[in-house]
Amino acid sequence: MKQILPLDIWSDGDTKTAVALSLYISYDDLSTQAALVYKLHDNIGGIIYEGQILFTGQEYIDWGNSGDSNAEAYTLAAAHLNITLA
Repeated sequence: MKQILPLDIWSDGDTKTAVALSLYISYDDLSTQAALVYKLHDNIGGIIYEGQILFTGQEYIDWGNSGDSNAEAYTLAAAHLNITLA
């Protein structure tokens, strides 16, 4: 789990603030694409929102060749979601 700059999200009729991002791989064909499930969490760890991100093509290749694939996954996910890691 990585901290993010606070992000207000409308959820279930209320505004909630996400402060953390977590990721896990739900699918990886080990050659061309991977799907990651992401979750945005509040300050006590509750899940505010979740979804899926697909890495394909050159993005997948670059992710697999990085020195720290876990850190790179968070960087790529943050870019996909237009959020900022803290």
